[in-house]
Amino acid sequence: MNISHISLLTLTAAALASCAPYPPSLANPFIPNQPTTQGEVPAPTVDTTNSIPLGRPSPDGNKKMVISPYSPYNIIDITGYSSGDIVGDPSTASPNPSTGKLDLTTAKHFRLP
Repeated sequence: MNISHISLLTLTAAALASCAPYPPSLANPFIPNQPTTQGEVPAPTVDTTNSIPLGRPSPDGNKKMVISPYSPYNIIDITGYSSGDIVGDPSTASPNPSTGKLDLTTAKHFRLP
């Protein structure tokens, strides 16, 4: 074989080897839980330890009102929100000691039905 043929074969082999996919362990070490095959991507895990209570629909059938799961079980207007959203019950908020006004960031939250 001629020297030019050997170098051509070497370059061809190197080009083809560079087209092979990375092994899963070398793909990207910064992304946890990578799929180990080129098949389907695994489903995301759902955190079930932090369960958020579900509000109840209004007894009069009004779709813009729900009953809070927290005492005193007030009816809350949910206009602008959709099913599955997480909202706060303003009646469970604590007053801010310096202003005396309700601090809505302390309200208990629940999921809309």
